[in-house]
Amino acid sequence: MIKIELTRFRIKQGREQAAQEWMDFLNQHHQDTVATMAGEKMFVETVFKEKNPDGYTYFYWYSIQGEGGRAVEESMSYIDKKHLEYWTECIDETYRPVDMVMEQSLLSPAIEQFIK
Repeated sequence: MIKIELTRFRIKQGREQAAQEWMDFLNQHHQDTVATMAGEKMFVETVFKEKNPDGYTYFYWYSIQGEGGRAVEESMSYIDKKHLEYWTECIDETYRPVDMVMEQSLLSPAIEQFIK
């Protein structure tokens, strides 16, 4: 089963710069970051940023994942360890993440067959 998700997470106030450093870190280590995806059966992972009028910054995490992937917390990769450090530092755990409701998805059959 293919899992497609879009979730909104709130960044802790005062941690916006650290959150940008986080994204910069992942982008600067692109090859190593992409290499961690295989174990997670992650095929697409995209993060969008929104500076909301409520004064908070939000990250929107979009992903397409196959079945049976390893949790990021189980990884020994330096990328995933750093990713989890930033997560703890930046994500506001007092805010309940918002899972967007998918209304429709179009994946080409070639992509869908590959993901299964």
